[in-house]
Amino acid sequence: MKTNISVVPPLEMTSPDTPGPMLGVSRFLTRREVARQFGVSASTITRWARTGLLTALRTPGGHYRYRPEDVLRATRAAERGEEEAS
Repeated sequence: MKTNISVVPPLEMTSPDTPGPMLGVSRFLTRREVARQFGVSASTITRWARTGLLTALRTPGGHYRYRPEDVLRATRAAERGEEEAS
């Protein structure tokens, strides 16, 4: 029997409020998407993940993925840091 995989929506079609096709986990962001949000390069995002400034998950293939809530938390922390420096 052939399985119809077209019933699973692609990641782009899932909203952050509804579980995605990955066992109830919301959509993860790529490092390029995170880099765009911060206005830095993708390699900077990887460096931040390696140093612990940004929480990342690693896929079995070695790619970095980021939870939207972790990125939001890092964004807020960066904004607080800029305000304190002023």
